[in-house]
Amino acid sequence: MTCIVTPPRWTLCLVALVSVAFSFSRAEASTPGADAFLLLPVTAREIGLGQATVALVNDVTAFHWNPGGLGMIKSFEAAASYSRLYQGLASHQMVAAGIPFRSTLRLGISWVRLGVDNIPIYPSLEGYGTPNERSVHAQQGAIGSFAYAENAFFLTLARYHSLQIDLGWQYLTLPMELPVGITLKYLTISAGDTLSGSGIGVDAGVQSRFSLGRVLDNRLLGTISFGVTLADIGRTRITWDTPSKHADDQSMKLHYGAAYEQPLPFVKSAAILAVAKTKYGLTWGVEYTFMEQVSLRMGKDMIAENSLSFGAGFSWRGVRLDYALQRHELGATHRVSVLYAY
Repeated sequence: MTCIVTPPRWTLCLVALVSVAFSFSRAEASTPGADAFLLLPVTAREIGLGQATVALVNDVTAFHWNPGGLGMIKSFEAAASYSRLYQGLASHQMVAAGIPFRSTLRLGISWVRLGVDNIPIYPSLEGYGTPNERSVHAQQGAIGSFAYAENAFFLTLARYHSLQIDLGWQYLTLPMELPVGITLKYLTISAGDTLSGSGIGVDAGVQSRFSLGRVLDNRLLGTISFGVTLADIGRTRITWDTPSKHADDQSMKLHYGAAYEQPLPFVKSAAILAVAKTKYGLTWGVEYTFMEQVSLRMGKDMIAENSLSFGAGFSWRGVRLDYALQRHELGATHRVSVLYAY
């Protein structure tokens, strides 16, 4: 098989950057956990598909699992989501916007926040010598409260490529979509006025999409896609404002996956099967869409082991409204998200 189009310089530079960063970051130690809130899904569709969207996501929310997917948007898009977690103890929000420019380039900005508000502050028990004195002092209750918040701001640049692959038989060429993207992210973590930390990271991703029906000369077959993402290229360091300037290093993570979309024209619908392998394990999701309007989803829950997540969506005139249910031992999570394409 011979490719009759040379890969663009933009793609080659990105691949080279990723390769060099990977070789330097493998040998260093990592302190996990500081950016764990980015594991949380940012949309209801993502939950319903078990977060197996590395190869599948193709809208303004692509910054989360594969920034290359942003290259697939064709017009201005905006998205938002909200959820209360763990029986209302925490809130999780996402806002994103993206726009195409210069025919093949796409630019996106996004914000994700995980917060716990009104955490009570209790008086110190130092200076009270007897158990009875400490008990009486503790019964005075909270003397104030503070908020804990984790924020991430994303700036994503993606480029859409279209290639023609010479398959070498029947004079057939295969059109292939190859979006590539890179994301710069700024993370901040704060616990009231007493502790804060921040850091900068880089993610990069690529997807490829083509018609399996054209490869096998069977018009009944659908579209297959693959995706690869490298998160925290060269590692992401969260530096805290302590006297020692302690830092938590997040090692680079590799995510990859595949998806297959099968049209079902006889019932005016389509079905999608997606799988992905991430640092957090193997996951999968399925989606059935009727008349491009009503969708039903089910997937493996990446947060609650041996559990399933469920979701549904409705699209009308450029607006997609999604809902998902995610079960957890600390309580079920209901997430609502909306996406608008102009």
